Amino acid sequence: MKHYSSYWEQTVLLKTFDFIVLGAGLIGKQISLKIKEKYPSARVGLLDRSAFSYGASTRNAGFACFGSVSEIIDDFKRSSQKEVLLLAQKRQLGIQKLVETFGAREIGFRPTGSFEIFEKNDTLFYEETLSQITEVNNLLKNQTGLEDIFSVKSTQNFGMDIMPNCIFNPHEGMLNSGLLNEVIAEAVHKSGVIPLYGIHVEKIQQTNDGYQLVSETGIELSCHQLILATNAFAAELLTTIDVVPARGQIIITKPIEAIPFDGIFHADKGYIYFRNIDNRILLGGGRNHFLAEEHTFEMEGSNEVVNYLTEYLSNIILPGQSFEIEMNWSGIMGMGKEKIPIVEKLNDNLIACVRMSGMGVALGPMVSQEVLDLIA
Repeated sequence: MKHYSSYWEQTVLLKTFDFIVLGAGLIGKQISLKIKEKYPSARVGLLDRSAFSYGASTRNAGFACFGSVSEIIDDFKRSSQKEVLLLAQKRQLGIQKLVETFGAREIGFRPTGSFEIFEKNDTLFYEETLSQITEVNNLLKNQTGLEDIFSVKSTQNFGMDIMPNCIFNPHEGMLNSGLLNEVIAEAVHKSGVIPLYGIHVEKIQQTNDGYQLVSETGIELSCHQLILATNAFAAELLTTIDVVPARGQIIITKPIEAIPFDGIFHADKGYIYFRNIDNRILLGGGRNHFLAEEHTFEMEGSNEVVNYLTEYLSNIILPGQSFEIEMNWSGIMGMGKEKIPIVEKLNDNLIACVRMSGMGVALGPMVSQEVLDLIA
């Protein structure tokens, strides 16, 4: 339906913004909040096509993590060691800042620690990963100051069909993504940021003093400074940027009696992740087995991935136990050739903060500050 603006909309609601943050996920919200705090008299708009944001901010697994040993080792193959270690530190500091800024109870944060597990048929991968714990610990100590982040723990009480030991990290935990989004949204709206939800921008074009944004219904918005925080969806507006969509699918069970573990779990270089929540098990990932199909903007999940996750739950996590899947959903992550986020001033009026590589929860406080530092 085409939108026909009224005089009041043109002269008040849609008048030129000092800043527009495009993308109202966890990253976009924190960017807009920081801008409003630094420039309280500025006219700041927060724009999104959806009421809840459309990417992965409220469609993730609720992990507060910065990377398992095997994932960090795998990342060394894609980016320089210095960049990977700095990224892990940003994630670790970001988790701390989320808790300090918004409160552990308010965002449902629990410092349960995390466990990297290994399947019994992955003996070589298991032994190779364990052999590199000391090296990774030393590298991270030099970067973060934290002593012996990763250690070996027994898995005998987990009730899973896995290797006898796992790798434990006490500095990670779980949170409630719905509460986190709600708490940040409340702070944003109290700050005076103007919400512009339900507007699907199809085109952005540079003007003499900023940018004009045109929606699919014909609404036109203008701003002096545009911050693109649409993560994977940045590729729809900027064809030159190295961001591709990666669909992450998740299943969750109906309540299960006496789940024998408490915490967040990584497996298969971070491609598998699961946790307990409200007496249920939430399990996501597996896209590395369906890479071509999962590079998509399509939010509806696939039976192939759901079946893969269900079998993993049945064979590895809950062997011999009965369970029922209550629901499944998907979130769209922003990936690229590297996992290093893109936080860059593309020109005097445009800043991009995209490609969070599935770690937007932990990175939010850090990359939003980086955006603020780029504003002249």
